[in-house]
Amino acid sequence: MGRLEGKVAFVTAAGGAIAGATARLFGAEGAAMACVDIAQENVEQTAADINQAGGRAIALVCDVTDDEAVKEAVEKTVTAFGKLNVLFNAAAYSEKRHRLADMPLDMWKNVIEVNLTGMFIVARHVIPRMQAAGGGSIVNISSIYGVVGAKERPAYCAAKGGVQMLSKSIAVDYAVDNIRANSIMPGPIETPRLLARNPSIEAVVTRHGARLHMNRLGKPEEIARTALFLASDEASFTSGADHFVDAGYTAF
Repeated sequence: MGRLEGKVAFVTAAGGAIAGATARLFGAEGAAMACVDIAQENVEQTAADINQAGGRAIALVCDVTDDEAVKEAVEKTVTAFGKLNVLFNAAAYSEKRHRLADMPLDMWKNVIEVNLTGMFIVARHVIPRMQAAGGGSIVNISSIYGVVGAKERPAYCAAKGGVQMLSKSIAVDYAVDNIRANSIMPGPIETPRLLARNPSIEAVVTRHGARLHMNRLGKPEEIARTALFLASDEASFTSGADHFVDAGYTAF
C-alpha cells in the first residue's frame, strides 16, 4: 500500500523538474494526481508517465495567476476524483538579475504575481475542498533565498520569503480544520531552469563555493521525497515549519 493511497493531489508546475518528480512520486505512492502547468506538452507528459506506470492522473493547463482558471482546475480535479487532500504548490518565475533600483517595475510585479500571489490563489481555492474532505496537507515550495539574500534577485527573495510566511499563516488559521501547511526550502537543485541561467553544472558548483558542502547540486527527487513525507499521514503533527533541503547551505 502506497503512502498516499486514497488521497487526491493537486500539483502545480507539474511539467517542470521538481514538481514533475514530485507528481510522479505521489502517483507511484497511490495518490490520484491532478497535474497542473501552463505548459501543455510538459504537463501532459507528466500525466502520461504516471498513467503508464499504473497510476491515475489528469493533465490540466492552467495559469496560477488566473483566479477563474485555478477555480476551474480545482473543480475539474474534484469532479474527476471526488475530493482533494494534498496541494503541492510550486509554480515559479525567475527574473533576470538586477539590483533593486535598476529592476523594471513590470518585472517585479511578474515575479511577485507568480511566485507569491499564485500560491495564494491556488491555496484559496483548494482549502475549501480540503475542508470538505476532512483535512489535508499543503506543501509550498519556497527557497533558501527566502531566508538568505541572493545578489541581484530582490523580487525572487522577497516572494520566497513571503511563501514561507504564507505557509505559517495557513498552518495557524486552518489547524482547526485538520489542514497542515509547510514550506520546503530547496538549495541549488539540478534542473533545466538552473542550467538555462548558468553555463554548466560545474559553474554552479564553483559559484556557490564553500556553502555547497557536499560539492554537488541536489536532485529534484530529493525535494520530492521530502514533499512525500509532508503530504503523507506520517507528518500528521508537522505544520507551519520550514524544511531545508539544502545539504547544510544555510547552516554555514
